[in-house]
Amino acid sequence: MQFNVSELLKEHVGATREFDIDDDVTIDGKPRHLTGHARFDRTNDGILVRADVRGAVAAECARCLRPLELPVEITFEEEFIPTVDIVSGGHVDAPEGEEENYRISARHMLDLMQPVAEYWSIAQPMAPVCRDDCPGLCPICGGDLNDAGHACTREAGDDRWAKLRNLELG
Repeated sequence: MQFNVSELLKEHVGATREFDIDDDVTIDGKPRHLTGHARFDRTNDGILVRADVRGAVAAECARCLRPLELPVEITFEEEFIPTVDIVSGGHVDAPEGEEENYRISARHMLDLMQPVAEYWSIAQPMAPVCRDDCPGLCPICGGDLNDAGHACTREAGDDRWAKLRNLELG
């Protein structure tokens, strides 16, 4: 997801470009197909990128362990600072306090992969579920409680406490 922004860098502050995103990329070592939209705005220091990106991730339900595919949507706004001045060709330092900003390459290529990968990892659910009311796995036999035919017949409990089960509370 690289974009040549040399012409935009030559324009006045406030100039914009819009791009549709439809790319096959690798994030976290796995192939992903991403779609979306990005808007590039020329700023005093560089280019402000506003992007909305969508894709999907394969996961498994945290309750029942069934495989599932989850939609992932990320939205971000980041400023990219050039490393080389478009007119003079001289090196450009990042403005003070903004050294951590993303940089535009010396060939005036703006690469969205780093912010997309970072926001993608943040957008991943910690414990995805196949549905909100997923009952999960049986704590006794480990069977899937989503199955209509689940009928666990084993009694729950630790055999070491078996004698206490027969006591009556008085």
